[in-house]
Amino acid sequence: MATRSVPVKTPEAVAELASRQRKLSQRHRTVLLLVDGKRGEVQVRQTAMQAGAAENCFDELVELGMIELTQEVDASVSAPMPLAEIPPAPRPLLVDLPSAGPDSVVSLLPASLTLQPESTLIDSVLNEPPPSDMGELDSLIREGQDASFEEARDLMVRAVRAEAPMAGSLTLLRLRRARSRADLELLLEEVELRITKPFKGLWASQTMSRVRELLSTQTVT
Repeated sequence: MATRSVPVKTPEAVAELASRQRKLSQRHRTVLLLVDGKRGEVQVRQTAMQAGAAENCFDELVELGMIELTQEVDASVSAPMPLAEIPPAPRPLLVDLPSAGPDSVVSLLPASLTLQPESTLIDSVLNEPPPSDMGELDSLIREGQDASFEEARDLMVRAVRAEAPMAGSLTLLRLRRARSRADLELLLEEVELRITKPFKGLWASQTMSRVRELLSTQTVT
């Protein structure tokens, strides 16, 4: 239990303040006036020094029998809590987990099936098989199908894949879904915008000229 030293005035000090028989200095009287039985010794000393009293004034009054030191409990200092009153630490929460084999690893991530891909449209377009090659064109000609249509679409797809593989993903999808020359003609301007770039204007115009020539060619059956 913490205690503090509290100075109190003796009857001699009370009589001196009333009659001034010993003719104490004003500094000593200042210290006596600060002693009220409530202030602690440290506080009285510090306040007296701030008021201009010398540090030894307090000790001299103790020697003259005008100040008596008493001990009392210091309420400003809290006593430590007894060990018996300290609450125990909370016990960890135990959760039963499904049993697993010795070599299994428990993952905190969601199941892979619950993770949806960011985009399936672009991947589906970019991962489609490449357009028909010349061997397929030969077989189309032999079968009497529209080889010019297929070659024109092949040129347009290759051009978009080369110049705008990501930005032109929707254009690629529309080209692969085209089923007639009219469908391709509707996409001519869109493809031209995708592939026309600085320093490649001649290549783009030659490609589109060839596409228009193929679309204007009548199929011979």
